Amino acid sequence: MTLSEAAAEAAPPAGPASPAPPAGPSATADGGIDRLNAFDGLFLRAEHLNRIQDYARELALAVGAAGGSGVVDGYEVSVKDGTLRVGGGLAVSEQGRPLRSQRLVTLPLTGLKQGLDGFWWVEVAPDSRPYGDAPVQGSYCDDPCAGTGTTRRPYIAEGVRIRLAEGVERGLDNQLPSSRRNFLASRIFGAERTEHSPWPYGPGRAHLPPSWAPPAASPGRPEAVRIAVLLRDPGSPDGWEVDTWTARRDRAAAPPQRYWQSRLGMRPWDAYTAQILQFQDQLAQVLGAAQPSAADLGPLLEQLALIGEQRFLKSHTKDQLGAEVARLITGIGEGALVRPRAAAGPYTLEQLGIVELPPAGYLPFTPEPEPEPEPDQSAAPGAAPTGIRALLGQQVDLRYCSCAPADVARAVEEARHRDRIRLDQPVGVDILLPVDDREAPVGDWVAFVRREQRHCCSPG
Repeated sequence: MTLSEAAAEAAPPAGPASPAPPAGPSATADGGIDRLNAFDGLFLRAEHLNRIQDYARELALAVGAAGGSGVVDGYEVSVKDGTLRVGGGLAVSEQGRPLRSQRLVTLPLTGLKQGLDGFWWVEVAPDSRPYGDAPVQGSYCDDPCAGTGTTRRPYIAEGVRIRLAEGVERGLDNQLPSSRRNFLASRIFGAERTEHSPWPYGPGRAHLPPSWAPPAASPGRPEAVRIAVLLRDPGSPDGWEVDTWTARRDRAAAPPQRYWQSRLGMRPWDAYTAQILQFQDQLAQVLGAAQPSAADLGPLLEQLALIGEQRFLKSHTKDQLGAEVARLITGIGEGALVRPRAAAGPYTLEQLGIVELPPAGYLPFTPEPEPEPEPDQSAAPGAAPTGIRALLGQQVDLRYCSCAPADVARAVEEARHRDRIRLDQPVGVDILLPVDDREAPVGDWVAFVRREQRHCCSPG
């Protein structure tokens, strides 16, 4: 007795089959995913093998698109010696195609210019090239009677192309050189929040949307993934400034989740982390970058010439222009920018070109030893971290709190959907000092979060 026969004898008798549900009307539609219906006697040709490959490819693209677009890892962007440098990495386009590079790609920037209010998107796009060498056999057209034969390239390598696409942001050229990066990031982040619907933040926020229909199918999805923006910066040694997180969005969510979060006034997680990382990256650079030395005044003079142009004089006060000139000149003798640990430097973030902050983020500060309390007094818990007020300026409404590091992380997460912080407005901001069980600071950093704006009442 075989195993199948034994299993059949041991199986309980089958009961009466349940009736199939009645068939209703139906309709069909092609999905653009066609496979080969092979059968014995089919003369297999190249077109059939191509159809097999196309079927697997279209399936993979559909699954990739369903998982969402964005960068998976890698693709670090920098500029060195007038050349754009992009490391290897992996991304997924909105079409679902994996964009993988396994080497450093360089692109010369010599002679690259931009128009009024212009900047450059750094993009990774799909690319392919045939290679190899194989003889063509059995083809009357390609196999001449002389017997010499012909050859073709039998393989196709699929890779990526790093390209620059020009972008325009109105008012960019009206900004002081130090403020251009923060201005561009703020405008792009703001446009991203109203990408799918003007409610509840755009011009149509006064009324509920009349339609809550699912998103329509998109026949023309972008093939490229943005990984950075490139700004002209005469003050830098290379003449360019790279901002990664203004453009880059890591792959974090499926398209429906991102769409409905945007429609409901929520901020997708990848957009929120990009805002925090953009601020942290720029903050680290402005606090640690070197100023031009006294022997090299070329970049400084170029920036001063830009400030002196008529468009700056029209859009900025004398005090703003004076602060910008002072920022450029300070440190020429020493050759380095003052590096405040949030307390030591004379600069506010506004003077360093950062006028708008994400809803939450992190700032450096210098912990100081607590003074010994008086015999009849106890130390006041939650003392204000030194220098934070000087760094953020006088407009914001600060409140200081001490809490466990885990509670800091929770507070930063809760601020995800709140508005960005303008340092020239009276915005409520909490400064969170992470402390241990003995109320001692655990590091040389604090977090900031935009305060919740909720006013409730219980009608009688």
